Order: sequence, then structure tokens, then C-alpha cells
Amino acid sequence: MTKVHSWIAALALLGLTACANAQQLSAEALGADVEAWEDWLFATHPQPEFSMDVDAVRAGFEQVGDSLDGRYSRREAWLALSVLNPLFADGHVALRLPTADYEAWLADGGAEFTLPVRISGTRLFVSDGVAASSQVAAGTEILTINNQPVAPLLAQAMARAHGDTPGLQTYIVETRFSQYLWAITGGAGDWLIEVVAPDGRTGRIHLDPERDHANATPELWSLRHESDAAILTLNTFAPTHETAFKAFIDEAFAEIAARGTQILVIDVSRNGGGAHQLSDHLLAYLTDQRHTPLSAVTARITAENQALIPGSQIGQVISTPFAQWVEPPADLPNRFTGRTAFLVGPGTYSQAIVLAATVQDFDIAPVAGPGTEGRANSTGQVQLFRLSHSDLEVAAPIYVFTRASGDASSAPVRPDIPITGARYGQISALIAHLSPRD
Repeated sequence: MTKVHSWIAALALLGLTACANAQQLSAEALGADVEAWEDWLFATHPQPEFSMDVDAVRAGFEQVGDSLDGRYSRREAWLALSVLNPLFADGHVALRLPTADYEAWLADGGAEFTLPVRISGTRLFVSDGVAASSQVAAGTEILTINNQPVAPLLAQAMARAHGDTPGLQTYIVETRFSQYLWAITGGAGDWLIEVVAPDGRTGRIHLDPERDHANATPELWSLRHESDAAILTLNTFAPTHETAFKAFIDEAFAEIAARGTQILVIDVSRNGGGAHQLSDHLLAYLTDQRHTPLSAVTARITAENQALIPGSQIGQVISTPFAQWVEPPADLPNRFTGRTAFLVGPGTYSQAIVLAATVQDFDIAPVAGPGTEGRANSTGQVQLFRLSHSDLEVAAPIYVFTRASGDASSAPVRPDIPITGARYGQISALIAHLSPRD
């Protein structure tokens, strides 16, 4: 395809997305989507009661369906239906934000809310990650956005956020704040904020996206050295990056070995998960011990996994002891033998949580930080379903996993080394903890 044809195709796709979002859905059509979503969710999830109050969720579907009236754009449809998200209490079960519509709106001249933010209860602050060029300093409280008080905006966002716990829901709204703001308000061409600076001074500021933004776009992975320690930051285990990830890990541990580093912090505090093949490759550099990430599984049988359980039927739910043993190579160049620990936080989720639980259960390394907001026992193998009338996308898992220790509780990953505060402060404190005492 030529560049011209690619450009025309992109414009056509953008036009289709915009038209679809502008299309007004009837309450009857959206109600049919609600019924289809409920049917699909309970036909897909192997154990809904694992995270949710099933009766409350059923009642929620009925209440949402009964409340529909008038006509809806897709953004408005998401607003109406997404109040169910917190009831699922699982980051893998959700009505997803219509991100394509948000991106089309940006492309059509909408303004992104570029400031990184931190939520504290009903209050909104500029986070520590703000760029030095910004007109507003870290810790500045945002009182209003385009003359709308922040508290009601946050309440609307939190009432629609998915996630295992309120802490994880808060983290999700923080990291996707511009999308939530667009979904709730319809967006704007400019953002005016009323603020109170840490020193008490007040002001009204028009955001400048060239200045008022995060200090850096997070890299997928990075290695840096601080004094005698190495900090390995891994922000994703996405399977689409498997080849590049493995090459990066090989090079990182070769560099760590060449420097003779004896302290290693592995930061997965913002890692939302991915595939075990990537975290397995990482663990091979830390241990030659045989290990498994799980001890049991509850599974919905599908055409894709039926062969794993002989005699099973598609649609059936099976609960069974199940291990997935990993045998690291006995000899691996550059295997790390110094002092190491994993840093976790609210942004640690899915496969990153599985990794943290595994290193705990097999004493491979301690886990540090404030702990996770997601459960140590997680769901997985997320399925997606597109609602036929609104074209909104919903998600649900087909697996519920039990960690290797056999602890089947709903507890998060609790740190062996509790550390709170700002992320960079946590890293410094962890390095100090791992450093040898005189």
C-alpha cells in the first residue's frame, strides 16, 4: 500500500470511528447490549464469585437496563453502563473505555489533559512525575477544571473505574485521567485549572501541553546504575515484545556482571502484566531452582484450552490442582548471585503479581514496597467481546489461579520489606536496605 493510500485509509477509518461515536443509540438497542453483556460475562467467567457479589452484579445489570432512556452517543453509552465496573472487583473484568473514540477526538482538535496527577480521596494533586518545565509544581492541588469542581469529577470517574480494590481503581484513574475526563465531560479544546500551590499561593492556569506534562514517557524497560546498585525497571511483560525483552534482559545481566554489581533492585511497580514467557526468562537470571507460578486453577473450557484437560467439554468449568513447572538452565552466563529484591506497588498487576508471588513462595527474592492492590491470586487469559449495538468492548477471564503456596485467600502480595513514600524514595530506601552493614 502506498503512503498516499495509507493516509486515505487512515482518514477513512477515522471518519468511520467519528461517525460511529456520533451515532445516537436508542435505549432499546443499548438495553439489548446490557443483556448480551450479562449473558456473555456469566457464560465466560469460570468463577464470578471469586471477586464479585453475584447477586449485587445481577441486580446492577437489571438496574442499569431499567434506567436507560432517550438516545446515546457511544461515549454516553459508556457513561451509562460503566457504573457496573466497580462491582466486578477485578481488573480483568470491565467495560473498556472507548479509547478509539478518544483518540479520534484528539485527532479532531480535542485537547489532552497532559498533567500527571495523584488522587487523594476527593482531592487531586499534580504528581511528582511532572516535568520541570511545567507552570505548576509537584504537590499543587487542582481545585477546578474548566470551572468544574474536581471532587464531583473524581466521584464520577471512581464510580466507573474497574479494578480489584479501590486502591487499584484509583491508580487506573490516575494513569488514564485524560481519558476519564473526556468520557465524563465530553472534552474541551483547552484546559483551565484553578490551583493551590504547596506554598499556599492560588492561581488560574491554562495548560500548555508543550510545558505541562510528565517529565518523561516511561520506557518499556531500562537499566540504570546508582552508586554500587543496579536498578532494573520493567514496565511490561507484553508478549508482543517477547523477542526484544529477552534481548534486553540478556544484555542487562551481561552489563551487571561486567560491572561486578552486587545489589539489584527489580522495579515492577508499574508493570501491568503480560506473558509468563518473559518473566520466566528474567527469573532464569536469578535462580536455577525449579519453580511454578501456581498450584491450582479453575478454568472455563474453551476450544483453545480443551486439549489441556482430556475428557472436558466446551463451556464446562473445571477446578483442579495444576502446576506449571519451570526448569531454569543449570548453568547460565551472567546469572546474578548478589542481593536482590522486587519493588511492587499499586501499578503491579496480572503477570507481574504472579511473578512477585512466585519469588516469595520459592524464596527467590524478597518483595518490597507498599504491596500490591491486586490480589495475589489472580484471574487470567482475558477474553474480549464487542457489544453489537454500541460497539463497546467488554472483558472477562477464563481462568482463576491459586498461587504456588496454596494460599487461596483474596489477600494482595504483602511485602517482605515494607516501604512507602514516593517511588524514587522507595528505590533509595531499598538499596540502603540491601547494602551490607559494616
